[in-house]
Amino acid sequence: MSGGGNKPKGGGMGSSIRESISEDAIKNAESNLNKLTGDLNKLREQMNDAKKHYRSLEEAKSRLEMELAKVKKEVESMNAQYSYNEKRLDSLKAASEPKADEASELQQKIENAGGQALKDQKIKVANIQSELDKTSSEINRRKVQIASSEKKVTRLSRSIEESTKEIEELLAEKGNMMSFFKEIEKKAFVVQEDYKKTQEMMDNHKGELDKTKEEYNKLKKAMDELRASEVDAEYKIQMDAIDPEKLKGTLGDEQLHATCDMKSAMEMVALLEAQLKDLSPNLDSMAEYRTKARLYGEHVDELNATTQERDDLKKLYDGLDEFMTGFNIISLKLKEMYQMITLGGDAELELVDSLDPCSEGVVFSVRPPKKSWKNIANLSGGEKTLSSLALVFALHHYKPTPLYVMDEIDAALDFKNVSIVGHYVKDRTKDAQFIIISLRNNMFELADRLVGIYKTDNCTKSITINPGSFANSV
Repeated sequence: MSGGGNKPKGGGMGSSIRESISEDAIKNAESNLNKLTGDLNKLREQMNDAKKHYRSLEEAKSRLEMELAKVKKEVESMNAQYSYNEKRLDSLKAASEPKADEASELQQKIENAGGQALKDQKIKVANIQSELDKTSSEINRRKVQIASSEKKVTRLSRSIEESTKEIEELLAEKGNMMSFFKEIEKKAFVVQEDYKKTQEMMDNHKGELDKTKEEYNKLKKAMDELRASEVDAEYKIQMDAIDPEKLKGTLGDEQLHATCDMKSAMEMVALLEAQLKDLSPNLDSMAEYRTKARLYGEHVDELNATTQERDDLKKLYDGLDEFMTGFNIISLKLKEMYQMITLGGDAELELVDSLDPCSEGVVFSVRPPKKSWKNIANLSGGEKTLSSLALVFALHHYKPTPLYVMDEIDAALDFKNVSIVGHYVKDRTKDAQFIIISLRNNMFELADRLVGIYKTDNCTKSITINPGSFANSV
């Protein structure tokens, strides 16, 4: 082990944890909740107005029914008087022909009693009956409107409950993740501190170890030199077979002194080796360091896994948020387009499962003018065409497409609706190109380029006309 090394990177963990939970989810959910609450209040006001109008119509209906009953009684009385006068006239005619003057007088009375007055009363009855029918029709229409408003109120209330529940879940998830990240940050901080302490201890021991190694190497070198001198001296003694006195005269003073101090040098070497062992790195500290490093690695892996999971959830949430934003824009534009095309209808796109928008799809409901709400599958051919075109135009508003090809979209439409659709397509050609196959003159006369397809001599041919240039030339 050489010691030292780069210090572990840190500091970025805290900032990433603090930014782990975005506030956009909470803000968007609260914004949607406020919007839904506002829509609910507006619908409640509209429903209250409709109920007031309904009550006034009920009162008017009751008043008209009373007046109608009164008039019917008058008519019955006049009819009875008329019948009585007719019977009297018949009896007088049968009794005496000479009494023609009296009969004429009675006829005049009959006409006066049941003639014009009776006609006027019948006309009045017919007018009252007509007004009563209109009032009943208006009452039925208001009932349908109230039922539709109650349906919207129920749907918005459910959406508000779901949004509130979603906000609570997001807040709870945010709190749990913040607590989890704080715990991980705390553990990581402890591991980093232990790592720093171990690194500092290793650095300190490394300096002492290097110094001791240097002294050890010097002493070992000196000991090797002394051992070499000793071996040389013994070899010379054996070879020369001389006594120590002669050897003393042969060896130099310096070599003799070194030989005599060999024992003390060996003792010094043993002492230094013992000190070197004492100065060796603490194996327990190294084992603890390896344990801390392993734990640190595990926490880092756990943090990376959690961060990846958070990123995946954020990516999923961003995709869902983008989808809901586009869905709301398309839904509002669809309502606007259908009202414009039908001159008073209404249309809605609803999620089958608002908690999981991508699982069950959407429901397309429309209310044609002066009719009730229906699913698009239950509409007539012309109503389906208008609903589909409104959806296509709403999608075009959200994300324009450069080219559209439409095959006889006006086949099931009347003259008015063909003109409305044709002029709208004419306005949309500023940012898109529409190729429409049509046999209706009030549609293809609005085209910028008109291509006619015909067949002669078993051969299909075409001719292209620029209506603008053609009109100028004519």
